[in-house]
Amino acid sequence: MKRWRKKFEAKYPDIDLQIQAKKQAGEEIKSEDFEEYRKSINTALLSGKGPDVMDNSELPEDQYIEKGLLLNLDTLLSQDDTLKQDNIQMNVLKGNNQQGGTYSIPSGFYLRTFIGDGKLLKDAAINEQTWTWQNFANVVKPLIQGKDGLHAMSDYTPDMLMQEMTVDNYSLYVDKAAKKAKFDSPEFVALMKQVKSMFDDGLMTTESAENDKQLFYSVVLRDPVDVINETHSVFDNPRFMQKPHSTEQSGAMRIITTSRFAVRANTPSQEEAGKLLSFMLSEEGQSMPERGGFSLLKSVNKQKLEEIKEKVKTGSYQLPDGQTVRAEDEEFDRFIQLLDHADQDSTLDGKVIAIVGEESLAYFSGQKSPEEAAKLIQNRATTYLNE
Repeated sequence: MKRWRKKFEAKYPDIDLQIQAKKQAGEEIKSEDFEEYRKSINTALLSGKGPDVMDNSELPEDQYIEKGLLLNLDTLLSQDDTLKQDNIQMNVLKGNNQQGGTYSIPSGFYLRTFIGDGKLLKDAAINEQTWTWQNFANVVKPLIQGKDGLHAMSDYTPDMLMQEMTVDNYSLYVDKAAKKAKFDSPEFVALMKQVKSMFDDGLMTTESAENDKQLFYSVVLRDPVDVINETHSVFDNPRFMQKPHSTEQSGAMRIITTSRFAVRANTPSQEEAGKLLSFMLSEEGQSMPERGGFSLLKSVNKQKLEEIKEKVKTGSYQLPDGQTVRAEDEEFDRFIQLLDHADQDSTLDGKVIAIVGEESLAYFSGQKSPEEAAKLIQNRATTYLNE
C-alpha cells in the first residue's frame, strides 16, 4: 500500500493521500474490532462526515446507497477522457452495479469457474447455453455408467452444493430491496430434490477424487496463473464451461470482487476522489503487484495471459508441483471469451447462504421433507432480512 500511495502522490503532488487501514498487513482483524469499525463508519457517514473514499467490500453498501450516502460514479467514469472504455472489463463494473448505478469500483476480482475434463467429455452432447442441472444429470449418467469410481463431481456434500447453487441464483430467491425471500417456492424445492437425487444416484460424491475420476470441477481463480495452475492440476485437457443454470441465469463465470472503492456523496474532495479512482483504473495502477486478482483492464489481463502462454509453449512453465504442462491456444481463447461474458457479481449476504446450508441438511439427512426444510429456510431468511 505504501508503494501504491507513493506512485499516486508522485503523479498528483498537490493531493495529500491519507490512508486509514482497519488492519495492518498480515494482521487478522477480530470480529469485535470489525464491528466497531463498521459502527464508526456508519456513524460518520450518517452525520455527513467520514472518509472521502472508502473500501466498501465489507460494509453494507446497499444500505448506504438507499440513504443517499454514496456518489453515483457513472458521470465521473463517462467524463474521464483518460479512461479507455473499450479496455475496461465493463461487464465486471456492470455486474457490480446496484440500484441502477455504479456506486463502487473494484480494484480487482476473482472468478468462480466451472471446468470439465475435455478428454472424457469429447463426444458428450452438451448445450452449455441452455443446460440445467437436470440436463447435467442426463448427460452424466451414461458417461459414468459401468466406470468404477468415476463421478460427475467429487469432494462435495449436498449442503455445500446447495449453497453454491443458491449463490449462483441468489437474485431468484432473495429480493434485497424488498427484503423478501422466496425459498419456499416450487423451484427451490425442486432444486433441493435435484441435488439429493444426484447424490442418491451416485453422480456426486463427498469423497475426494483420484486422477481421472471426476468429470467436472468448480473452482475460484484468483489470478491469471490459476487459468493454468488450478485447471491442469486436475485435468490434462481442461475445458472451461458455462455452469448448468436455471432459465433465468446464464451459467457464466461468477465475479467475486476484491476491494470495492466508493466515494462519499457529500465529500468536498470529489475532484480529488475522481483522480484517485482514475489512477486505480490506469495501466499503472492496475499493473502494481499490490493489487490482487484479475485486472479491470483487458490489456493487463491479456498481457499476463500472453506471458503464461509463451512459457507454456517453450516448456518453461511449471505447475506448483513442479510438473510441466501442455495447453493449446484455444484454451486461453476460451477463457477470455468466458471472462468477457462473466455477468454475475457475488455481492450477497453470507448469512443467508449459511442458513440454506444449515437447514437443507435436515432434508438431506432424511429428517424433514424438502417442503419442510424449504419452509425453515424461508422463515429464518425472512426474519434475518428484516432485522
